[in-house]
Amino acid sequence: MNEFRDLMAKGEEEANVFLCGVPFDKNASVGKGASLAPKVIRELSYDLPALDMLGNDLRKVKIHDLGDFCGDNFEELEKNIGDKLLTKDGFHIILGGDHSIAIASERAFYDSCIKRGKVPVIIHMDAHPDICDVYEGSKYSHACPIFRALEYGYEDRNITMLGIRGFEAQEIETFKKHPNLDVFKSFDIKKLGVEALLTLLVSKYRDEKYEVYFSYDIDANDPAYAPGTGTPEAFGLTNFETVAILTGLIANLNVTCLDIVEVAPPLDVNNITSWLALKSLYEVFHTLIESNKLKR
Repeated sequence: MNEFRDLMAKGEEEANVFLCGVPFDKNASVGKGASLAPKVIRELSYDLPALDMLGNDLRKVKIHDLGDFCGDNFEELEKNIGDKLLTKDGFHIILGGDHSIAIASERAFYDSCIKRGKVPVIIHMDAHPDICDVYEGSKYSHACPIFRALEYGYEDRNITMLGIRGFEAQEIETFKKHPNLDVFKSFDIKKLGVEALLTLLVSKYRDEKYEVYFSYDIDANDPAYAPGTGTPEAFGLTNFETVAILTGLIANLNVTCLDIVEVAPPLDVNNITSWLALKSLYEVFHTLIESNKLKR
């Protein structure tokens, strides 16, 4: 593989970041194409030097790419993520794929945390709550991962949603049943400001007993910035807002797993959405270095 030029580990023993792809989009309800994102993001990465947006050197990051895991069988996907990714001693990245893959990965993360005596937390940055019980006749739709997480054992008080602005009627009813869910709509974030949001969330989850799974749906960004996604929603966050939230929380909380989902290259314009996902990852890499979060 030639991806992530200058950032690839020579072997697993040298790695401090572990990555897998899940090229799956059969549970997307509107536009398809997210299954191609892992391939396209890897290909683009070869042309991106190991420097962040300010020119900081990122070569302390050493990535071991575990390749792609099949998303057709959720039990198998959950097992692969649990056994092959989350057991690695480092930061974990999952490239989707539609958001339904998080049903499997968030279950694997939950089990991993419970085994190690940690309290599992989900931070869900997305245009949509994804808290439908059943959507279009399926419990495994990309509109269902947060409902499935609650069903599996996550406490509602340990789930935070950011950037929300598109709802289903059933989701409003679910919010009423789970008043402890933290929901920051895009309007709330615009009004509150990113720094104040970060202060609130860091205060809530700073204790080391918490371990955080950060799920980043690219449609959290306004479609003016991220058109290449299957369910674009107007009135979204800017690139600077999403990356400030992402890096601010990774710097200050015990975030150990990040997924980036719903990038759909066939729906994109000049790969700008794929580039956004990739450049956001590079900002994460700088944050891991600066905050001494790398294992090696």
